[in-house]
Amino acid sequence: MRRDHGGNLRELLGARDRPAGPMLDLSASINPLGASPQVIRALLAALPSITRYPDPEASALVEALSRYHDVPARHVVAGHGSTELIYLLARALAPRRALVVHPAFSEYEAALEPLGCAVERVVGRGDAGWIPPRDALLERVAQVDLVVLANPSNPTGALAPAELLEELAAACAEARVSLVVDEAFIDFVEGRSLKSTVSRRPWLGVLRSLTKFFALPGLRVGYALLGERLRERVEGWREPWSVSALAEAAGIAALADRAYRAQTLRVVPAWRAALCVGLERLGGLRVYPSVTNYLLVGIERPGLTAAALAAALLRDGIAIRSGASFPGLGPNHVRIAVPRPEDQQVLLAALAHRLEP
Repeated sequence: MRRDHGGNLRELLGARDRPAGPMLDLSASINPLGASPQVIRALLAALPSITRYPDPEASALVEALSRYHDVPARHVVAGHGSTELIYLLARALAPRRALVVHPAFSEYEAALEPLGCAVERVVGRGDAGWIPPRDALLERVAQVDLVVLANPSNPTGALAPAELLEELAAACAEARVSLVVDEAFIDFVEGRSLKSTVSRRPWLGVLRSLTKFFALPGLRVGYALLGERLRERVEGWREPWSVSALAEAAGIAALADRAYRAQTLRVVPAWRAALCVGLERLGGLRVYPSVTNYLLVGIERPGLTAAALAAALLRDGIAIRSGASFPGLGPNHVRIAVPRPEDQQVLLAALAHRLEP
């Protein structure tokens, strides 16, 4: 399986024909505010701790997450990024058949297929708002051991209806099928999280990340909120010391910075709306609604593909994410992270030039 991801700085900087100078990387969807100043101070204060082993359980971070989400600590597992937890859940569950809702993050299937798991796909459609197709999803629940989907969707930015998720969770519970919901971007719409239901759904797993909203991708720190039976399975496979002392300190500081969270929830939606308007004014682009810090954009200019547009922008020093590798998107979609206003002007100017007839 191909593993195409955004944010590969080494690959981007080594690209042919890329101009000298800084790269505007909009291929990875990271908070454009950057890391919280409180996180930077916490990292500096924690530097002496690198001469000692970290807490094997990351207990202080688990307790902080428990308070932050009002979820009992026994349901919280911290890890070396949420991607590590995707692989951990795959090994712990060892499903024979899994159902993955697409378009989706490639690591779900990458974690399952080496285990001999047969992966089936349910694919949403743009003309339906990229919402998971209800009937196709529910009618196949009883035929698999595991269902995986992201909410909000990556790369579409679409938020599944609450009633659909409730219906899916109930169907999985009735069929005794594990349900894993990746909520890496739910921080922008926290009220729609399934986190409050893990204590009453033994086979529900909710994946969360500190990478996106809190801009900490280089530290690799994430967590999962797990139902009782799923947590029991995971405990038998979890490795000690998976969260470094620096990552734990940064995570705790990020959760404590209420001002940073409030600023993010104030400015990022406004910047997203401005970017949407700017893109639509260019013509030849279809911008899909999003609740996250990225936009999925359909290219409607004849003869122009996502790969060609991404390559052209890279020559301008701008990286975006081609959607060609996402099942259900095809060759004419790109994902663009929401940047600061000054960077939006750089992006829009480059796009106007590249979209000229």
